[in-house]
Amino acid sequence: MSLSIGILTHSTNPRGGVVHGMALAETLCDAGHDATLIAPDVTGSGFFRKPRCATWCIPAASVPDLPTLVERRIGEIRDALRGQHFDVLHAQDPISANALADLVQEGRIPGFARTVHHLDHFTHPVLAARQERGIRAAAELFTVSTMWEDVLRNDHGREAPVVGNGVDPVRFSPVATAHDAALRARYHLPAGQHLILSVGGIEQRKNMLHLLDAFLALRREQPDVHLIVAGGASLLDHSAYRTRFMARLRESGAADHVTITGPVADEDMPSFYRQADVLAYPSVTEGFGLCPLEALACGIPVVVPAAPPFTEHFSATDALWCQPAHPDTLFMALRDALRVESRDHFRLSGPATARRFDWDSVASRHLPAYRRLAALQHADVPASGVLSPCPK
Repeated sequence: MSLSIGILTHSTNPRGGVVHGMALAETLCDAGHDATLIAPDVTGSGFFRKPRCATWCIPAASVPDLPTLVERRIGEIRDALRGQHFDVLHAQDPISANALADLVQEGRIPGFARTVHHLDHFTHPVLAARQERGIRAAAELFTVSTMWEDVLRNDHGREAPVVGNGVDPVRFSPVATAHDAALRARYHLPAGQHLILSVGGIEQRKNMLHLLDAFLALRREQPDVHLIVAGGASLLDHSAYRTRFMARLRESGAADHVTITGPVADEDMPSFYRQADVLAYPSVTEGFGLCPLEALACGIPVVVPAAPPFTEHFSATDALWCQPAHPDTLFMALRDALRVESRDHFRLSGPATARRFDWDSVASRHLPAYRRLAALQHADVPASGVLSPCPK
């Protein structure tokens, strides 16, 4: 039976939960379901790329204060969804989950699904309460790794089966394109240098100060290395950590050997991976870690923490490993990654590893819960109105 499914994300930017939600909606459409990707849109320019599914962008205001922004976004999503009808509504984050929880409380929907990608530590009591409510109110709960499945069971009393993540082997592959060289020129990436890529911007949970220390140590041994910090769109305020990072970079005298791109176009990401010699990903908090999977699909070495969730889905030879709290282990892993033998190994093994993770399997793991939610729908739920599509 075909289902109408609304997949909700907190943003149109390429964060992990948004990328996951988009790929899930595309795969559900490919399987014959009617999936719509829904998100608040501050800029009016739509999602970071045009997906193979219907989209609905909810007009959203720009709000600088995070607690106020969260409340504003919850209201914008909740108010837009009143009077709409889907067999299933599925939130990918606490903001959209709280909007759906409001609709359950109003009696407008019988329940909703929620995927927990990871949990943040909030000192602000309202943000902490919103995060908890977004877990507690969901009728069906999913997560992307066993680590977070255990956290949800032990700390929150909720069962959340693991649906995992996938990667598109057509978009992310080792095959070079004309776009690769154009990207290198556009970002003024130095010729004849080994490029160390970091994705996700300058955030504390991405462990960027330790990565900078490891990079600086590596430069003392191998001067022909260059660090690229790509991406970084986020609702959270990382300015204090970024200030520390930039001060450390200035003190090092190596600022000319680091490129900080800020948010990048989605079509550039495969080229960034293929231009890089290694992806450095020493993150201390991840739900799953999509970027290492994309990098492996492109055939480059990846350095990840020797800790969950990475140890759940990668074997000892699938990646190179570090201890996030110890920059010396990151330094040694990066040095190993630049060896010719490592690059030759990952050129073959990376795509083979990535092929174990496909979106068809991820989507199929959602269907039993989706069918339970669809069965809850009442015959008198208001019929769907007309949706305004996102910009092309």
